Order: sequence, then C-alpha cells, then structure tokens
Amino acid sequence: MLFELVVCKESVSVIQRNTNTNNGIHYGWMVVFGGFLTQIILMISLQTLPIIMAEVKIGLNLTNASAGTIMSVFGLTYAGCSFIWGYIADRFGARFAVTAAGIISALMVILFGFVGDSFTKALIIFALVGFGAAGIYSATIPKLIGAWFHPSKRGRAMSLITPGGVLTAAVLGIVAPKLSKAFGWQSTFVILGAVALVCTILIYVIVRNRAADKGLTPIGSPLDVIVDSVPAAKEGGFGEVLKMRITWQLGIMYIFWQLAFMTITVFLAVSVRGAGFTAVQAGLAVTIYSLCQLVGQQIWGPLSDRIERKFVIGIAGIWWAVFAMGYIFVFGSGLSNMYIVVGLMGVGMGMVPVLLASFTDYFPMEVRGTGAGVISTFATVGRFFGPMVAGIVADATGKVSSVFGFAGAMMLIAALIALALPSLRNKAAA
Repeated sequence: MLFELVVCKESVSVIQRNTNTNNGIHYGWMVVFGGFLTQIILMISLQTLPIIMAEVKIGLNLTNASAGTIMSVFGLTYAGCSFIWGYIADRFGARFAVTAAGIISALMVILFGFVGDSFTKALIIFALVGFGAAGIYSATIPKLIGAWFHPSKRGRAMSLITPGGVLTAAVLGIVAPKLSKAFGWQSTFVILGAVALVCTILIYVIVRNRAADKGLTPIGSPLDVIVDSVPAAKEGGFGEVLKMRITWQLGIMYIFWQLAFMTITVFLAVSVRGAGFTAVQAGLAVTIYSLCQLVGQQIWGPLSDRIERKFVIGIAGIWWAVFAMGYIFVFGSGLSNMYIVVGLMGVGMGMVPVLLASFTDYFPMEVRGTGAGVISTFATVGRFFGPMVAGIVADATGKVSSVFGFAGAMMLIAALIALALPSLRNKAAA
C-alpha cells in the first residue's frame, strides 16, 4: 500500500491511496447488513408499544395523556442521550457503541414484558429503552457509513439500511396485534425483545468500524483518488461541534422534523381506531405506511447521490406535509381513502436515509459520531413535545385527526429549513 502525508486545512493525517481492485463483494455491504439489523432493534423498541397501545392502556388503566407521556419520555431519553453514544462511537468505535446500546434496549423491552404492570414502571423502563435506542441508529450509523462509503455512495448505502426499519414496522403492524391477542401484550414484549437481542449479537459479529480494519478502502472511492482510511490526528469533541454553524442549522431542522415524525408514529394507529376501525385494521395502516416508506427510500436515497441532499429533503418534506394535512379531509370517509393517503405520506417519509447521509456529509470524520449525536440530542425537543402537544391538540379539538394538521405544519417548517442549508456542491467530502 502507498501512504502519503497530506497537509489539510485543519489537520495533518495519514491517508491511504485506494488500491482496492478486488472484484468480489466488498465487505462494506456486510456492514450495511449490520446496519439493516440495527433498524430491526430500533423499530421493536419504538413501534411495539404504539401498535398495541390500546391493549396496554387497558391493562395498565392509562389515559390518552399518560400513554402519550410514556412515549414522550421514551423520545426524551432516545434523543436526549444521543450525544453520549455519538461520543462513545468517536472514542471507542461505532461497533462497540451499537452493540452496547442494542443490549440495553433489548433487555429493557424484555423486562417490560415481565414487570411492566403500572404507569410508573412503564415510564422508567421505556426511559431506559430510549437510552439504549439512542445509540442504535442516528448517533452511530452516520459515522459507520461515512467510514465505509465514498460520499457519492452514501445515499444508496443508507437507502439499503433503512428498509430494515420499514420492513420491521410493516411486520410488527401485523404480527404484534396477533401476538398480543394470542399470548397477551406482556409476552409480546418478551418475544420481540428476544428478537432484538439476537440481532444485537449478530451486529457485533459482523460490523467493523472502518474499511481499513479489513484492509480495504471505502466503496465508491475512485482508483486514482486518495481517500481517508484512518482518523485525523486531531481529536474532536463537543466544543468543536457546538462551534459549527451547521450543527445549529441541522439541529433546528431536526427538531421540527421530529415533532412531525413522533406525532404520526404515536397517533397513526390510534387515529384509525378512533375512526371506528379494528386493531388489526389500524395495524394494517401502520404496515402500509411502512411499506410505502420502503418505496420512498429507494427513490430519495439514490436521488440524493445525484443532486444535493438538502433539495431532496426539502422536496420529500413538502410532499409528506401536503398529504398529512390531506389526511384530515379523508378521515372517517372510508378505510380505502385513509390507506391511500397514509401510503402517500409513507413515500415522503422515505427521506430518512437522506437525513442520515447529510449528517455524514456535513461533519469531518473525527467528530462525525459526536456531530450526529448532538443533532439527535437537539431533537429531544421534538421527540418529547411532539406526542404530548399532539395529544393536547386532539383532546382540545375532540378529533384525533387534528394531530395530522399539526404534524404537517411542523414538517413544512423542517423542509423550508432544509432548503436553506449551505451547499455542499463544491465541498470536498471526507
């Protein structure tokens, strides 16, 4: 291998010329599979409770406000602790961070099935589920993909990871209600938590922190272009990240995005039940929403490798906002109409891999985990207040469908902020 010392604008680092001529399957795609598995863990942590919330509400004698509070506390620890996991990923490697986070999250889901018999216990346990989930995805995956893929391939890589969450959510929408009906909601959490634990073990076995660990260079790196293969000599930290203007721009955008995302995550199935349909039909709405996200991911992800990601985020966000508001007009008019609009919303929500890829693009390698973690922590505001404010809106209007108008407005603001992000067209990506 040919090594060179290159003097960069901010630091001096040892980097490796791309001499990978292996025509076989690059190990980076195995890392993508590991990322796919993280989505299964995340969706089990995030979606199981909302999908069977009606049964849990009865079992624990919860009100709409208390049910929303449990999910808000989950959102608080999920987003609020992301900076911790991002720092751990930068300090000890993304592989260690994801594995530790997955173990915590999976074990807490299992524990809820065994001892979750009151509002207080549910609140505490899901706070811990959120803490673990904080290190499974947005705080760590951008760093991992940034180390294994050239910027021109990151959108596609992310679009192959996020289907893990989409497919899991689709399966959960069907399976979780049936498991709950057959075995009870407590056993449902135990079973699904065990699945998450198995996925965590597989991730530890498969994932490596960077391409250089396998003697490789990032996928998509041109053969005659020098690409980073080791961390820069300068160590990053929270202070450096917080001084960056882009941190605040992305953070504010993500707050509004999360206000919209968490509102629909919590209230989609509830709204269908509120329209007079069954738990299975409500679960099917979640499945349709999830499957259509899969379609959107394969559109927006690869598209963001061709045009600037900020434009893709803006377009997809406006699309989602329009159909979220449109849901209000079809609510209760017929299950088919509601399913169609939910599906179109799902296509817009397929922007998720583009968001994560943008986190990778805007931060240098040495602070990539911390940067993504700090942005995710900013989103605490959206994750905590989204379900809570939406619940208040629903109670005040007497119509659960009104939360879709609130969510649509929040997403529209996020889209406009995305369009105002700085251009990366002429930026040399690390």
